[in-house]
Amino acid sequence: MTTTQPLTFVILGEVFEDGELLDISKHGADTGVHGFTYSSDLHDKYGEYETQIENALEDLGYSMHEVFAEKKFSTLQQYKEWACWSFLELEAHRITDVFG
Repeated sequence: MTTTQPLTFVILGEVFEDGELLDISKHGADTGVHGFTYSSDLHDKYGEYETQIENALEDLGYSMHEVFAEKKFSTLQQYKEWACWSFLELEAHRITDVFG
């Protein structure tokens, strides 16, 4: 019997298996994903990968100002969390569309 190793991908410094990315693609990232759960982790992650995250969101037509207004965020931290989750979901969709 042949055992197949899951494919792994690194997104914003976290390693994900293909099955995890399928779950994120289907259910979203704001429900609890390793490395993307705690506000402090998301704050640090956004700080480290801000350019990459913002470029991807801008490519989708998002601006920080519009997101703040649409989501009715009252703090920058709320935006950072949303931005990290959105980036992870975007990458999960992109990857699972190729392999799914």
